[in-house]
Amino acid sequence: MKVLMIGRNKSIAFDELQRYWGEVSFIKPPQLIKPRRYDLIIAQEPTLRIGIYAYLLSKITGAKLILEVHADYLESGLTPLQKRIAEYLLKRCSLVRAVSLKIAEDIKRLGAKNIVMIPSIYVKTDIFRPLKNHSSRRPIILSIGRLVKQKNFPLLLSAFKKVEEEISEAELVIHGRGPQEKEILYLARKLGLKNFKLFTQWLPEEELVNLYNEAALLAITSKYEGGPRVAFEAGACHTPFVSTRVGILTEVARHGLHGFFADKPGEFAEKIITLIQDPLLREKMGENFRKLVKESFEWCKSIRKYAECYLSIIC
Repeated sequence: MKVLMIGRNKSIAFDELQRYWGEVSFIKPPQLIKPRRYDLIIAQEPTLRIGIYAYLLSKITGAKLILEVHADYLESGLTPLQKRIAEYLLKRCSLVRAVSLKIAEDIKRLGAKNIVMIPSIYVKTDIFRPLKNHSSRRPIILSIGRLVKQKNFPLLLSAFKKVEEEISEAELVIHGRGPQEKEILYLARKLGLKNFKLFTQWLPEEELVNLYNEAALLAITSKYEGGPRVAFEAGACHTPFVSTRVGILTEVARHGLHGFFADKPGEFAEKIITLIQDPLLREKMGENFRKLVKESFEWCKSIRKYAECYLSIIC
């Protein structure tokens, strides 16, 4: 079987997928390739840049087309033109993969059929694991993600201002790269944050695991998400979350059991303070979250489900 994946970044499961699909190639538009025979073309987005290109290649090569939607942007994150393009493509492919139930419902409202919900969360629970009890962790609020408007870092910075006023030793650490770096640093200075750090270097897997294990909690302030994957990686390390109600996290994690959901800066700050001041609660939430990750999002099991679903399209 010959598969072509088209997107912004190669899937973290790319190497593992080759065990199931055989020959798998990846391109990042506007990179061009010489058309050849493919059995399957997979596009990570139903957009002009990625979706249209994949659609045209599928017509030229005779391959079946699968479109994937990895975040819940269809209702509010697209311009009218972008939404029309997405609707056109979603109605004309062999299968649509939604990574959460909400995204599946958004796709259905656009009139698309042949929708399957397969989360894009794959966690190596043998690597992402607890190394440090919460009783010995510092009051670090960790946030990991691209420095883009979608991640809504102003909410996190405003919430941390309130946290810092209540717990002077609390620290906010953001790891990520992106076009909003200067805006984030400017707002942090404007708010007068004393214990804020921004790191933009790439972290290898083992350092990321250590970072999750140093933190008291993971903070997620995104406007929309598909996962986010970092929540489940942190959870596998016994690190609970305070998050906006986004992605598949809201569909599988329970408020008060695995972490807390919040929307406004005051509410966000209140939940962060509650977790920082109660290491026993954090430990229990972390244990619950790791159990959830192992049952539903373990690396090999999750990738196999994804791979076998696409194989059924060809066979």
